[in-house]
Order: sequence, then C-alpha cells, then structure tokens
Amino acid sequence: MRKSILIILCMLLVLQSTIISRQAEARSSTVVDPSTTYTYAKLTRDIQSLARKYPEIMEYRSIGTTRYGREIWAVGLGRGEATLFINGSHHAREWLTTTLNMYMIEQYAAAYTANRKFEGYDARTILNKTKIWFVPMVNPDGVTLQQLGLDAFPSSVHQALITMNGGSRNFKRWKANLQGIDPNRQYDSYWSSLEANISYPFWRNHKGSSPVQTLENKAMVNFTYEIDPEIAVSYHSAGRIIYWSFHTLAANLPRDKRLARLFSDYTGYRLMPQRSDSSGGGYTDWFITTFNRPAFTPEIGISRPRL
Repeated sequence: MRKSILIILCMLLVLQSTIISRQAEARSSTVVDPSTTYTYAKLTRDIQSLARKYPEIMEYRSIGTTRYGREIWAVGLGRGEATLFINGSHHAREWLTTTLNMYMIEQYAAAYTANRKFEGYDARTILNKTKIWFVPMVNPDGVTLQQLGLDAFPSSVHQALITMNGGSRNFKRWKANLQGIDPNRQYDSYWSSLEANISYPFWRNHKGSSPVQTLENKAMVNFTYEIDPEIAVSYHSAGRIIYWSFHTLAANLPRDKRLARLFSDYTGYRLMPQRSDSSGGGYTDWFITTFNRPAFTPEIGISRPRL
C-alpha cells in the first residue's frame, strides 16, 4: 500500500507541475474547464457530471453543509485501501486550488477508464490498490463571496460582511468564511499560541474563539478521521513553495523530507525550512501533529504582495 501511495503522489506531482500552464488548453470533450472562474455552482455541476461519466471509479458525497446551505463536497477516486487526501480553497481568494483539484480528478479518472498510462504510470493498477479523496472547496461560502459579492447572500448580512471587510464592498481579497473566521487557523494544533491573530471577525487572520468552531472545520476534522489517510496535501496560493514540516517528530523527519524533496523536484517549488517555532492552526499542522504522518502545503502560482 505504501508503494502505491508514493506512486500516486508522483502522479499528483506530475499533473500539478503542469496544470497552471495548460489552463487555456481545455477541450470540449472534457467536463472541467480550467480556464474559467471556478464557482461553487460549477463545482457542483462538474462533480455530478464526472460521476455520471466515470461511475466505475468515482464517487462523491457531502461531508457537511455551510451556514448558508452550500454542501462541502468530497470526491473519492479509486478502489484500494491505502488513502491519500487532497483539498483546496480553505481560503476564499485561493479558489484556483479548487480548479487544480477538479482537473486532477478528471485526468486520473479518464486515464483509469481508458486503461492508459498517465505520464508513465499505470493509472488502473494504482487506483485499484489505492484511493484518493478530494475536498476541492473547503470554504464554499467564502469563495462565493469573493467571486460574486454581496448579492449572493441575504441582504440582512450585507452590513456585517462589509464591516468584516474593513468597510469595503470589494471582496476580492477575502480569505475567511462568512463568519469572518479563517478556516486555516482553526485546527487544534498550537491554536492557543497562534501568532498574528486578529481578535475579532475579519476578512483574514481571525482564528475564532475556539478551535474547530466552524462548520467547515468540523466537517474536515470528522472526515479526516473517517478516511484515515496516509498522506495529506492541502493546496494554497501563492509563492511556488512547499511547507512540509510542523513540530514533526525527529523519527519522522527523514521520511517526510524525502517525500518533500520528491515534491520539490517534480514541481520546481522551493521547500520551506523546517521550523519548530511555527505558529500553527493550519490543516497540515494539525494532520502532522495528530497523525504523525506526512502532509504538505504547496502554495501554487506566483506570489504577489500580500493584502
């Protein structure tokens, strides 16, 4: 099982290293179009279409519902027992990571169904031995606000959202969920000592009043325990860097660094140095310290000045 997981990770890296440069190459025969704005509505339609197109290898279900009624979709690909977990869009403005998740799902499913190799790897053999779970959009309310603005939500909450956005009606910078809580500062790993916290609901960096407070985070924690993955990958943006360690046990550092170097070699992304004083609260921080297994946070795309 461990060998199959490593091979799947290699497949993942090959695809991830090329997708952004291929956004304009979407074909009419495919479901996922990576050149468009990837909304929650499109995500839902595409998951349903892919499940109809690839019933032999794909399943999906909701793992929770947001306060505003959007499902947090999980997509399973494969038949095996060894499990890899990939997720995206903890942060609303980083929805290109959802596009990446969905593009992976379709490419792997197509290779499996056609019984062809993917970049030299036998997709059918690998996915018969393993399973990849995806949660492509962890924070669908936040993504919807960032993309569509106030009109996507009841007028009764508009003023509160404007206040959390520093008085602005432009939500392009928005990272949080609709309660002004950052989902990637909510996990119970060094949460109490988390640095640079904003103490009130805001468009960024508010960790909430307790760990795993939000519906989104509860769904992610419960689902992770349920599928019990061997490796987790949580996509963010931007900077073309990879976070790979967080208070990692000394015995696990050689294993995790070997995988991190593999990730770096395939993508060209720079490995961030291992630190024991990192702040915490993120999904991979929690996964590493809770399960003592490898987890990676790749930051895709070109870094721009932070808002």
